[in-house]
Amino acid sequence: MKAIHTLRARRPQAEFSLDDFELFTMLLSALEWRKHNGSIQLLTDAVGAAYLRAHGLSDAWDAIAVILDDMDAIDIDEAVFWAGAKLYSLSRQTAPCVTLDLDFILWQPVDFSRYGNDLAVIHREDISPSVYPSQAFFQFQDGWQLPDWLDWSLRPCNGALVYFGSQDFLHSYTSFALDFMQKAAAGTDRLCYMVFVEQRWMAMCAAHRSVPIHALSSLAGLFDGRQKSFTHVWGSKQQMRDHPQEAAAFCRACARRLKRDFPDFAEKLEKEGWASHYFNR
Repeated sequence: MKAIHTLRARRPQAEFSLDDFELFTMLLSALEWRKHNGSIQLLTDAVGAAYLRAHGLSDAWDAIAVILDDMDAIDIDEAVFWAGAKLYSLSRQTAPCVTLDLDFILWQPVDFSRYGNDLAVIHREDISPSVYPSQAFFQFQDGWQLPDWLDWSLRPCNGALVYFGSQDFLHSYTSFALDFMQKAAAGTDRLCYMVFVEQRWMAMCAAHRSVPIHALSSLAGLFDGRQKSFTHVWGSKQQMRDHPQEAAAFCRACARRLKRDFPDFAEKLEKEGWASHYFNR
């Protein structure tokens, strides 16, 4: 199965950087996908591509496509819609395909062919009003409105890994998403608008187009220790930024996993200044 990663720098090259634990996570995400599930392409901009080359990571993907500079011509507030580049990247894809977040590692094969023309996600989200508010919360420019047929009772779909089996659905999902992001009057909100258009709208669109949704896991499975097939670093990022010793321990664990699963790549990475000390402890 073909998959995509999306990296949007959005800042001048001199200002763009990623934490070491983010680099290790995206590296393992790409390599483990290629080992178990197929090809993976990175969609990025010129700054992102140069950054990865400078850090010795470019060979992790089957290909790197520099397409996200084209987003500069689209009127989307990327400070609000921080995952907008992923939705833009998806609008350029053909189904069947998988989008995979950079902080998500799938450790084993998944037979995506079983889902056919359907939609498959890691898990569904609970509807917390502080994260997923009612329709009245959302404001738009130029008289743009949300459709009346949206079903606000549907549980949103987590977007860390999503399989799209239908081209018609993929087109409907991304076309609306791009319109929403361009018309939204979100102010300084950096949560509710983004998770609506990426995750809640996904469930609503699937219901409207009669596309079944398959969940590979559950919210309970994320926290009770039963789930071993994937790692999602999302909830640990701030913890590692606040506690450098935890971030360093995580990077050393990633380096050990690289040496075990991908020794040739690990040997090359050991020569990179930013990574070398994680291999030598």
